[in-house]
Amino acid sequence: MDYWQYVSQVPHDGDSTYLEGSYGTFNVNVANVALGPGERIVAVAAALCWRNSYSAFGQGFLRVGAAMQSTNSFYVPPTYDTNYVLARTVPGTTRAWLKADLDAALVGGNVNGGYGLRCTQAGVHVLLHTPPVVPLEPKEQAMNFQAMEPLTANGSDQPVEVPRGATLVVHPLAANVEVRDVAGGTAKLTIPADSMVMLGPSYGQTVYLKATAGTVIELAVT
Repeated sequence: MDYWQYVSQVPHDGDSTYLEGSYGTFNVNVANVALGPGERIVAVAAALCWRNSYSAFGQGFLRVGAAMQSTNSFYVPPTYDTNYVLARTVPGTTRAWLKADLDAALVGGNVNGGYGLRCTQAGVHVLLHTPPVVPLEPKEQAMNFQAMEPLTANGSDQPVEVPRGATLVVHPLAANVEVRDVAGGTAKLTIPADSMVMLGPSYGQTVYLKATAGTVIELAVT
């Protein structure tokens, strides 16, 4: 992703407008870098589009505060070309880039010999890491829901055989139901009236249900 503040038009207009001098500093105001979830700034690259109109040797630089990172001094070609200063961390530090650092960034060029160094564009590239978007796919599982004949309570423990691996769904109407693992034993669970509870998975055992006589208990396995 690129954010640019140009010295002149986009694209540059060559020698119609330019900056030239023995020392130039161009303050680049970076557009708002709105980071999305998980995004981070990987690096910042200063960019100078310049040419040599006479005999200049120069170097480009990227500066934040007093710290500066620059290219080596080299002969700038007579036709416009873009050179970059890539900084993976804030110049002079090992710290990752923040938006505040970009706001304070200076992009410029030095003339180290001769004269006639002309810049028609200056800016920065902001390299962002955007994590891939992985769509969530819902899991589809068969319910295997199978209704059983309702049980009408007679006031005593009544057996219900549950197939191995199945889950028993118990829905008592009008009265509570007590659940036992053996007939006449202590109730392991009391299911309130008009509640639905799932018991299981089963190891192939029989459960015993007890409710007030006449209570209808709806059953199903899944």
